[in-house]
Amino acid sequence: MNNLYVVLLAGGTGTRMGTEVPKQFLKVRGESLLRHSVKRFRKFGLTKSITVVSHPDWILETEKDLEDILEGNDRIVPGGESRHLSTVCGLESISYDEKDIIFIHDVARPNFKQNELYQLVEQTKIFGGATIVGKSTESLVRVRLHQNYTEEPLKREEVYSVKTPQSIAGFMIKELLLVELPKDLKKHPTDLCTWMGKRRVGIVETDYHNIKVTSPGDAELADSLFWEELPAVE
Repeated sequence: MNNLYVVLLAGGTGTRMGTEVPKQFLKVRGESLLRHSVKRFRKFGLTKSITVVSHPDWILETEKDLEDILEGNDRIVPGGESRHLSTVCGLESISYDEKDIIFIHDVARPNFKQNELYQLVEQTKIFGGATIVGKSTESLVRVRLHQNYTEEPLKREEVYSVKTPQSIAGFMIKELLLVELPKDLKKHPTDLCTWMGKRRVGIVETDYHNIKVTSPGDAELADSLFWEELPAVE
């Protein structure tokens, strides 16, 4: 490993949430979700740069929100038409080599832990890519598309929720970029795991604190669960 980089996905527009501002600007403990993510990676201290991927219409607001905490190597870049294309925009703005590792994080998750970042790096060295996951706490069944019944219970202990941050090595990015994307944006990968397909992805287990803010009510819950510090996973 040579360098660590960060790509922060902050391309929301607020449409699905029904708010006047995109979710990345919703506040937890007095600061935006976006600022929390930047500050947590900055506190990690090992990254060479942070790239924030913003919707083109919200770049100026993003600059204002982060003007006091971005550093010389950091950048804000416009995103693409899908989450995956926005990820690619962020990756393509970085001059990485095959041994570098890039964290990819959805800023709607403000509560990741520093020790998880170390574990992601170690897993990425082994598998080429890694992700934060959470255990399922409920019984699960499979329901096929266009069916109104289930006949397949799933083993709860074998099913995990995929979360972020995720991480990927430079050599794996170059390999995946050679694969042609579907023309239908809805069929694009939705995260690193779906992008890597059948390849092995290392996992780092987290807990219920890693909540994703998808509504104003979630911001209140995230506020109540917020870690002021960055404790290790127990």
